Amino acid sequence: RMVLADEDASEFEQLRRNLHAELCPETQLEVLIVNRIAAVQWRLARVPALEAELMDRLRYDMLTEDQGLGGAWSLDSGPYGGALARLARYETTLERNAARLTAELRRSQAHRRQQERAELAQLAAERERAARERDLRDVHAWRGEASGWPGDGSPTGPTPPPLPSGAGGSGDGASPLRNPALRNEANAPAGVAPFSAQGALS
Repeated sequence: RMVLADEDASEFEQLRRNLHAELCPETQLEVLIVNRIAAVQWRLARVPALEAELMDRLRYDMLTEDQGLGGAWSLDSGPYGGALARLARYETTLERNAARLTAELRRSQAHRRQQERAELAQLAAERERAARERDLRDVHAWRGEASGWPGDGSPTGPTPPPLPSGAGGSGDGASPLRNPALRNEANAPAGVAPFSAQGALS
């Protein structure tokens, strides 16, 4: 566990909450990184208390006489085996871990935001392409309505009925439109003999 028996668990939880509010993790990986940063910072907060306790032990000899800070430094290489130097290395290691975790968090957040921007750009492009296609369909439909032809190029309106049998343009000479004699005969009024080119010449 992170919190020792003589430490306040609510303070650690407050530190963790503050870091989450400040660093704004969103993915599960980012949440784990922020939790590790909180743990490192909690350990770093112990360093001043550790240093103070070590200095107090080193300042006083067995006769409880105050040797001062200089005496504490001189005694550090004695029975404590360089405890202050080890504490300094411990603090440096924690600071490096905090910096590494923070950089890792920033990289993760930058990568996530880059992906989000790419997804938003792709979505915007798809919407723009769909809008252009919709506009083109509207233009084609408008042109078809204005010209009597639909957008696909096929004619509109009812199909004209076929000509009667024997009156079509089949080239057999039976069409009243192509044969003058038949045209006159077909159009002559009742009781009036139709005009015949052959009779007029005879």
